[in-house]
Amino acid sequence: MVSIRSSYHPIDAAILWSDLTDHQGEILQVDLSHPGSLLKHFPQWPFLHAYAERIYDAIVCGELPATYLGRPITSNDKAERLFWSIRHSDLRVWFARNYPEEKPAFLFAQTIDHSECVSLTAHLALQAEREADVREIKKLRQAHSAIVEEAAPAFNQQALSAQLGAFEAPSEASAFVHYMIIGALLTVMLGKSSSGQLRSVYKNQTAVVEAITTQFPDVPGLSKRTLDRKFAQARRHFAQALQA
Repeated sequence: MVSIRSSYHPIDAAILWSDLTDHQGEILQVDLSHPGSLLKHFPQWPFLHAYAERIYDAIVCGELPATYLGRPITSNDKAERLFWSIRHSDLRVWFARNYPEEKPAFLFAQTIDHSECVSLTAHLALQAEREADVREIKKLRQAHSAIVEEAAPAFNQQALSAQLGAFEAPSEASAFVHYMIIGALLTVMLGKSSSGQLRSVYKNQTAVVEAITTQFPDVPGLSKRTLDRKFAQARRHFAQALQA
C-alpha cells in the first residue's frame, strides 16, 4: 500500500524498502548515528544496512534531494544525520531513475501495470545522464576559461572560444549510442569465446577500471567514480536493448 506520508527519514525509508515495518520499533531503539550500526546490531537483515547506505550515499552525492531541519543538504554539509528528511516525491523519482526494476509498496501502487511505464523510466534515466554530462561540460568550460585567461598572450583567445562554443551537450540519442558502444565493448572484452576461453586478461569491470586509472591517473573524466558510473549505465542500457 502506498504511504500517505509526505517525507521520510533515511532509516524509515530503508525499513519500508526492506519490508521490516513490523520490526521498526526494535530497529529505532538502537543508536544509528554511526555508519555500520544497522549491520552490527541486525546482521540477520543485511539488506537493511545496504539500502540505508544507498540512500545516504545518494544524498551526499547530490543525487537524492534532502533537507536538514527544513534546509537543503549540500554535498559539503556536515549536518547531523538524525535530522535528515526526504520528500516522498523526490524518493519516487530517485527510485524510477536508479532502481526501475524495484517498486517498493510504500512508494508505488502494486496494482498498476508498470510494463507500460518502461518508456518513462528510460526517459528519466537518459535525462539524468544528460544532466550529468551537462554538469561535466560546465566544469570543462570553467577550466577552459581559466586556461585562456592565463595563456592569453600566447594563444588566439577568439579561436579557442569558437572551438569551445561548438562543443555542446550530447543529445539523448547520441548519448544512448555511446552507451550501446561502451556496453558492447565491455560485454565482448569480459566475456568468453565459443570455446569457453576468456577474450581478455581482465576478469571483470573492476579490473578494467583499475587498469585505466593506473595508466591515466591525471586525465580528466577518467576517475574511478566516473568510470564505475558510466560503465554501469552502459551495461544496463545495453542489457535493456538486448531484451527489447
